[in-house]
Amino acid sequence: MNKNPGAKQFWRLTGPILLYWLIEFAGRIIAELFVMAPHFGEIMRNTLAAGASTQDEFMELTMQSTEKLMEIVVRYQVEILAFGALCTIPLTWFLFHADRKMERTLQIPLNKKAGILKYAEIIGIGVAVCIGLNCLSFMTNLAFFSTEYQKTSETFYSAGIPVQIICLGIIMPIAEEMMFRGVLYKRYREQGGFLKAALYSTLLFSIIHGNIVQFLYTFALGMLLCYVYEKFGSFKAPVVLHILVNMVSLVLTNTGVFTWLTGRAMRMGITTVVCAFVGSVMFVLIQRIDEKPDVAVPKQEPDVTNMF
Repeated sequence: MNKNPGAKQFWRLTGPILLYWLIEFAGRIIAELFVMAPHFGEIMRNTLAAGASTQDEFMELTMQSTEKLMEIVVRYQVEILAFGALCTIPLTWFLFHADRKMERTLQIPLNKKAGILKYAEIIGIGVAVCIGLNCLSFMTNLAFFSTEYQKTSETFYSAGIPVQIICLGIIMPIAEEMMFRGVLYKRYREQGGFLKAALYSTLLFSIIHGNIVQFLYTFALGMLLCYVYEKFGSFKAPVVLHILVNMVSLVLTNTGVFTWLTGRAMRMGITTVVCAFVGSVMFVLIQRIDEKPDVAVPKQEPDVTNMF
């Protein structure tokens, strides 16, 4: 890819992610205050009615009130996270389209877009990767040893199914793709090769997920998302893949399929092997996509001096 003259500017790479985190944090704070607001009055009345006579009693009542507020926040954690992610989309949408406009202005050659039928391969690799990685996390006992992962899963799946689908299955994947593939990966790609751009953008993507299980899972997924973006030449490809993976995970968890799979080691092992085979076949098919841009060869004028 042709290098953008301004691609090595420090703030071009760090500015977007810092703004993204700041906006997401502010959005979460606003959402938390919104869900706590209706309960402030009731908690204060209960605290005053208790009639604390000493400072220690007052501190104990204050702690109890704080715990009640935190319980309310945890109850709406999925909605809060989704609202924070939603708040980042105006920023990433603006940056994404500004970058695409600059590419057209600089006449940077872009990868060819794959045909619509090739998206069937995304469906195949998405289902295989989702099921296979989840099985591996259970087979290696990482999912059982990570208390942070267990708390996160419990919080996510305690929300209603419609909330899970809208927030975890649609809003958050789109918001994350806009930043980590649509903006960061493309900007790192301006500086050099695919591997460097994929590694840097994926590391940032994985870090935000907090625990070791999700870090490893999202790192593998993030590298794959960058790869399909590169091969398909369209931002739609990683968005479709990310939404698909999240949806499959939600459906199989809520229907008890993952619980059934983890019931026996043999069952998990066979499922992992099948997923590895299907994923490998889909990867080979995706690898065969010719994504290289068509570079027009300038027409040469005939040399009239040698015509006679």
